[in-house]
Amino acid sequence: MVIDCTALAQELRRRRVGRPALVDTLAASTGSTWLPGDLEQVPSSLLVLAAMSMAGPGPTSGGVR
Repeated sequence: MVIDCTALAQELRRRRVGRPALVDTLAASTGSTWLPGDLEQVPSSLLVLAAMSMAGPGPTSGGVR
């Protein structure tokens, strides 16, 4: 199933998983990803992983690579 950022953010909010900043970033983003099966049956851990992937790289710290 192909899902867009907004729908993924709504599902994460409904399940109350993921950091608020991540969900807010998704809600303001465009794009889509593929998830196996129906959105309501996909494990929360996989939804968070998809959200992190769609949100892109986070802030980097000084000397850590």
